[in-house]
Amino acid sequence: MMRCRDSQEGRKMSDGQKTGTSWIPGIIRHDYLRKLIALCFALLVWWKVSMQIGIEEIVRNVPVNVIAGENTVNLDDSVKYVDITVRGRSQKRLNLLSPTDFKIELHVGDNAYMPGKPLTFNILKSASVSKPFGINVAKFSPEMLVLRFDRKITRDMPVNARFTGMTSEDYACGEVKLTPDRVRVSGPESILSSFARVHTEPIFLDQKTVEDFEYIARIADPGGKAVISPQKVTAHVEIYRKIDTRVFSGLPISILSAPGSGKLVKKITPTNVDVTAGGVKSSLEVMNGSEISTFVDASASKEPGIYKLKVQSHVALPEIKISSISPAEVEVEVYNEK
Repeated sequence: MMRCRDSQEGRKMSDGQKTGTSWIPGIIRHDYLRKLIALCFALLVWWKVSMQIGIEEIVRNVPVNVIAGENTVNLDDSVKYVDITVRGRSQKRLNLLSPTDFKIELHVGDNAYMPGKPLTFNILKSASVSKPFGINVAKFSPEMLVLRFDRKITRDMPVNARFTGMTSEDYACGEVKLTPDRVRVSGPESILSSFARVHTEPIFLDQKTVEDFEYIARIADPGGKAVISPQKVTAHVEIYRKIDTRVFSGLPISILSAPGSGKLVKKITPTNVDVTAGGVKSSLEVMNGSEISTFVDASASKEPGIYKLKVQSHVALPEIKISSISPAEVEVEVYNEK
């Protein structure tokens, strides 16, 4: 009785198990795990093949970012662009693609640089391409990029101050001190080797510039992919007033004598002198000599005779000073009036 009862219970459990999976066909239920793995591989192959034979579209003008090594400089100033032929399963999605959906980076190490020789790169093989998921890159146009590189060097160079505009004719720019007076310049060896110095951007002068001033000047870009540090200097500019000299020849000599002294001047030798005047250039240029008075003071000559007297002068313009008179002394003959 016990064996018969156990057999019946086992048959019921077996029937229950069959009932739970009876909806799965036996061909699938047998060795289920292996068949599931095979199905996954089949789907993967299908997806790969569908991508290979999918719809093609061209995305134009995608920039190529060239990243040079630490000691190498890319000499090509222009950005390189390529057209990408891509494949996908949805035409609608392909139509929405733009150049910003792709990122192309071409890394060039320092050991790739060859002096004086351009380098040719196959973009598909050499570049790193970031693209949207589900999109395959079929080809690039152009397929090859030709780039020029140079070795990077660093030098300390003096800075030269440059000016634009003009002061008034009475003033001029004097000594210019720059702080710092040297900057560090890094760039391609083939270009920096021809530089002796760098220059500031023009410092402005005008008619109102009449005294010393300071100016923060930016260093002008020398070109050639040079990098400058620091990019600004402080210019201490001296402004001075122009001083010139001019000789006025043959100016007549006047006589000063004491009134009522009874003394007269009979003769002056010589009667004219040459006067050298100095001062503001613009004032000197318009003078004709009448602004200068030359004279001798004979008031101290109490007795008749010949005296050597110093020639003195007076200028009507305060910005003009007398530098010299030639001759400095003249002979004056004094006699009694009666």
